[in-house]
Amino acid sequence: MMSLKPVLIHFKYDGFADLTSEVDSSVYSYVQTDCNGNKWYLELFPGGVSSADEPGWIAFYLWNDDLGSPMLDARFSFALKDAAGEIYCETHENYSTLAGYSCSGSDMYMQRDEIMDPNNNILRDGALCIDVTIQLKDKKHEHYHPKSKLAKKMMKLLESGERSDASFKVGDRIFPVHTNILHSNAPILANHLDQDQTSEFIIEGISSSVFWMVLAYVYAEQYPSDEKVLKYGKEIIDVANKYELPDLKMAVEHVLVRERILTTKNVCDYILFADAKSCPFLKEYAITFLRANAKEVLQSEHSLRLRESSELLTEVVVLSNEVDDTLNVNELRKELGKRKLDVDGSKEILLSRLEEANKRQRTE
Repeated sequence: MMSLKPVLIHFKYDGFADLTSEVDSSVYSYVQTDCNGNKWYLELFPGGVSSADEPGWIAFYLWNDDLGSPMLDARFSFALKDAAGEIYCETHENYSTLAGYSCSGSDMYMQRDEIMDPNNNILRDGALCIDVTIQLKDKKHEHYHPKSKLAKKMMKLLESGERSDASFKVGDRIFPVHTNILHSNAPILANHLDQDQTSEFIIEGISSSVFWMVLAYVYAEQYPSDEKVLKYGKEIIDVANKYELPDLKMAVEHVLVRERILTTKNVCDYILFADAKSCPFLKEYAITFLRANAKEVLQSEHSLRLRESSELLTEVVVLSNEVDDTLNVNELRKELGKRKLDVDGSKEILLSRLEEANKRQRTE
């Protein structure tokens, strides 16, 4: 599994004012080698490129400099720092797949005149400084599952509503259900029907699209696609947590981590969310990302709610200087799963559960 820690690379262009302002003329940074051995350089066009929609914008492209390197799936963030070292402008690219001598970047990043304006205090001793954050994506390991006729039949039963004995109303949609299936696979959800005097129970605060995904999991153990997770991930986790469906919650959590969804603007919200919904893998990823970008994140307005939580802030700031030699959340879950133990809960709970299992093993 790829490291959760993002790769940070610093590029500096001395004497920016004296660099060429001719369109389509570029200058190159020195090649930088990241912690994974990948080599990168940033090609800067101080006068912009002819392919841009408007003139006067600088452009740049991050190149993978190793011709023989394997394909790298990654999300790239570009941050232009001002003279005080603060982020003045930041962009986040979608996933790019880069092999040797391929690139990702922006045709229109910032107006050259804006950079040259002394009132903006962007140039640092005359130099333009750009930081690049690279989040390498985990390779997607598909688990082999034989094609299940039962799952198809269960989905057909759900879709047809045949022989249903109750229903849920979510928004404008009615979902016929079978109480015996719910009692077996989602008892918390089934309790709604037991406590209601009518055969139709109204659920609020959930979108009908997400509720359908939850029912698909309850009936046929069908997990939402990656695209749906990226769109509805937080809402799915919220519902799965509410109705105590830990496997669905963990599956969504893993997709969010694998897809490297964090930026300096959303990381604090994800730490708070993951902590509240008991998503330790997502929380571990978010804290690792924040530690790598601590100055930019903790000094921004996006960290206000996190800074109000002294317990979480301590976990992020104080522990950032300590070496954590424990298993990570994914490893803990795998170890507990091998022993057929519960894999839900915070990292502290998972560690405690494994330690208790080890103690029992030593005394047997």
